[in-house]
Amino acid sequence: MSAPEKAKGFLGEFKTFIARGNVMDMAVGVIIGGAFGKISTSLVNDVIMPLISVLTGGIDFSNWKIVLKAAVAGADGAIDASTEIAIRYGAFLATILDFLIIAFAVFLMIKTINGFHDKMKKQEEKHEKEKFRPPRLARRDHHYGFTAGNQCLRLDRCGRLPHRH
Repeated sequence: MSAPEKAKGFLGEFKTFIARGNVMDMAVGVIIGGAFGKISTSLVNDVIMPLISVLTGGIDFSNWKIVLKAAVAGADGAIDASTEIAIRYGAFLATILDFLIIAFAVFLMIKTINGFHDKMKKQEEKHEKEKFRPPRLARRDHHYGFTAGNQCLRLDRCGRLPHRH
C-alpha cells in the first residue's frame, strides 16, 4: 500500500470516527460542561463568596494567602504585585466549593436519570407479569358451577363435581 493510500485510509477512519454519534454526544457534553463550569464559578465567586464574606464580617476569602516573599517596589517606587510569591489558599477554597457545586449537580442529574430507569424497569416488569399470566384451569362461575376452559362442569345436588369417565 502506498503512502497516499495509507494517509487516505487513516483520514477516512478518522472521519468515520468523528462522524459517530458517541463522539458528537461527547463533544456536546464537553461544551455544555464548560459552560456549566463557568456558571458554577460565577455562582461561587459572585454570589456565595460575597455572602460568606458578609457573614464573617467582611472577610474576602479570595484574598486569603500566605505570603512567602513580599512584592518588590519598582524603580519608580510603585509596588509590582507580580513579584509577590504567595500561597493563595482562599482561591483554592473557592475552587473546592466550585467543584462541590458541580459534583452535587452531577449527583442530582444521575439520581434523576436512575430514578427514571428504575421506574421504566418496574413498568416493564409489571407489563411482563401481566403479559405472561398463566391461564386459569378452573374458576367459579356464579350461575353454573365451575368452568374449565370452554367446558362448564355443573355441580351435582350435593355440591360435588360430577365424576367423569
